[in-house]
Amino acid sequence: MSAHTRTLDQIGRLADERPVDALFIIRRKPWHWPVVAVGVLGGAALGLLAPSHQWFFVLSGAIIFGGLGMNIGTDFRFIASTPTRVLLLDSSRVIAKPIRLVKSVPPSAVVARAAGVATNLVIDDELHVMARQQHARLERMLVVQNLSVE
Repeated sequence: MSAHTRTLDQIGRLADERPVDALFIIRRKPWHWPVVAVGVLGGAALGLLAPSHQWFFVLSGAIIFGGLGMNIGTDFRFIASTPTRVLLLDSSRVIAKPIRLVKSVPPSAVVARAAGVATNLVIDDELHVMARQQHARLERMLVVQNLSVE
């Protein structure tokens, strides 16, 4: 069974309704970028403590702890479409599986705009980000709900 199939199956259990499709999205917390900066600087500082002071350790530490900061400063979610509604669900941080139904989103509260390499997705006045490659899929998903995507 694929990960996408497991995701749809779990959404069906949480929503008591058969999902049509689901997309993985993220929401940056207000303190996302400061945590990433602290992670990069802290990781670089730890890399400097390595006995040989090689740049490999400095860069590795900065990348690893910067990534940890990104994880800490981000909420992972799914947006799902069923035949009757659009759902917003929280996701597990570890296995990217829906764990809780956050809310049913009114059709007028979903707006998507292409933004560089990503797509900004505003759901009920909350900014989320998703992969730009999924923009067309989101459009198809929302057509089921008669929603418009800019």
